[in-house]
Amino acid sequence: MSFKISHTLLVEDDAFQSRLVAGMLQTMGATRISYASNGRQALEMLEGASGEPVDLILCDLQMPQMDGMEFLRHFGQMQREVAVIILSALDSRLLASVAKMARLYNIRLLGTIEKPVTVPRLKELFARVLQPAGDAARSDDMAEFTLAEVLQGIRSGQFEPYFQAKVRIDSCRLIGAEALARWIHPVHGVVGPAAFIPILENSGNIDELTLDMLGKTARYCRSLHEQGHHLSISVNLSLSSLEDPELSTRLTHLVRSSGLDPQYIILEITETTATTEGALALENLARLSMNGFPLSIDDYGTGYSSLQQLTRIGFHELKIDQGFVRDLMENESLRIVVNSSIDMARKLKIRSVAEGIETAEDWKTLHEMKCDVGQGYLIGKPMDVRAFSDFVERFDAKAQALRKIIQGQQDPRILIVEDDAFTRRLFLRMVQELGFRQVQDADSAQTALRLFESEKFDLLITDIDMPGMNGLELIQSIRSGKTHSRADLRIIVLSAVSQIHVISAALALDINGFLIKPVTPATTEEKITNALTERLHLHSPIAYASINTRVGALSSADSDDTSRAAVNAAIVLPEASAEPLDGPVEGTRLVPFEQLCPGMVLQGRIHLETGALILSPGRVLTEAVINRLRDIRKLLKEKNFLILQDALE
Repeated sequence: MSFKISHTLLVEDDAFQSRLVAGMLQTMGATRISYASNGRQALEMLEGASGEPVDLILCDLQMPQMDGMEFLRHFGQMQREVAVIILSALDSRLLASVAKMARLYNIRLLGTIEKPVTVPRLKELFARVLQPAGDAARSDDMAEFTLAEVLQGIRSGQFEPYFQAKVRIDSCRLIGAEALARWIHPVHGVVGPAAFIPILENSGNIDELTLDMLGKTARYCRSLHEQGHHLSISVNLSLSSLEDPELSTRLTHLVRSSGLDPQYIILEITETTATTEGALALENLARLSMNGFPLSIDDYGTGYSSLQQLTRIGFHELKIDQGFVRDLMENESLRIVVNSSIDMARKLKIRSVAEGIETAEDWKTLHEMKCDVGQGYLIGKPMDVRAFSDFVERFDAKAQALRKIIQGQQDPRILIVEDDAFTRRLFLRMVQELGFRQVQDADSAQTALRLFESEKFDLLITDIDMPGMNGLELIQSIRSGKTHSRADLRIIVLSAVSQIHVISAALALDINGFLIKPVTPATTEEKITNALTERLHLHSPIAYASINTRVGALSSADSDDTSRAAVNAAIVLPEASAEPLDGPVEGTRLVPFEQLCPGMVLQGRIHLETGALILSPGRVLTEAVINRLRDIRKLLKEKNFLILQDALE
């Protein structure tokens, strides 16, 4: 790996350390390296430089005459577009403080390295050299504009929403975007919000921009739905807007007149805004929520009274500020804060969203913390309508890359059980070529049971129609705790059998995916990734022991009402906290398949096309249940589902 840097300045007072780092740089492709033994000498070199400019600075902190912190302060005042890496043997928390200081000085800091310096860490930071230093839309944010100029720009249609994608971290599925206002200025090009938002808020004219952005966003969101992409889009709402008593009515009318249900527009309220004590603002938030708009508390952790406000306002989403996420890997204290915020959101039954994800390490760490949704440059920068539409159409490739990052944190052990030798070898080779290295195979369920005695697996992929013990019986043994395997082993059914009885029994056993023969590499990779990452909710072992799994007996289930009832009785086991619902309940509504979300409670029933009952009223939808319904969507009778409580995917 080599990096495209022409001139590197190494600021280090220790001669041995200087030679060591320089040697690493040269092995990575550095051709010209300059040296300074302290901050003062480095500043003199930068101020008097003639010829090839410096592209990258590696700076120690503890140095004589002028230390690294003072150097960074002076360097920040020079306003040079130079990437910086801090090297130090100091405590990681102190390093994190210095990193924060450097960014406040508008220094493009790639990161920090705790000594001793290692080549892998250097390579990791150099991978960021070619990343954009900031939002690509900030071509002229520092230009000064008058209120009249900004308002004229709004009224002449020069403002457009740019969209930054939001992706489920566990399944790597695109679920929406955030709309960010950009001024397409005829002279200055694309201008970011720092140049016009304060002007509009201070003058009380922010509503003009809000309504303009909301209308354009709603119309675009509707067009995405018409193309089959049922995404939700977030729009920012200002505190000053919440003082308008007609705000809720105006926003609701604007979105509905665009042909869109308000549930697809998430209103982001900054934490500072959310802490308002104003009765009118609180009334507006309550009315907006009542009218179907999901509410998101934005920039969480940067304001005050957050815990109190989360309990007073019906928020659906908590967005963790990018300032916490960006330094996540370099600051243990930040990791504790972020993890606590995610855990709190989970307990409040609202969605956690992490902003500012820029590296694969951030993505893996947030996945381990079970954060729900991610947003940031790793996924995609803010894009105009055309670019975002293209991004949506091509998202499968991005999703695969994100899944590989998650898979890279562990090498899952997979067991394939298939009695047909040719099919087993073919499928084994396919899985290995997808990059899964620890894969074993077994020719029968009995062989698999013997392997469980000495081997631990993360995923079982099993055929159903096998002699002796069939696949359903094997799964039942695992789920009911009668094998040496963990009961919560992730399981995918691999079968050419698509009869209702097999699907019903597999659903009742809480499997993690269906693969119908013949399979393709793309489908297999997607199913394996989803199976390994989705959240699993199991019932008690005794619930699985009562399920009829004999393939011979089940084959006639479609014509045997008694047998069918036995299968369905196992399928509709409700969550422990859910009670069956009788009769219509206030607050229920019909929801299309694409909008089913974890936490929703069924009021109606879900059947297969044959009439077989799959889910009954009172069932709390989990991620795993929704994924299985997605697997068999073509076999479902209902296209819209009556649910009791709303929730966000």
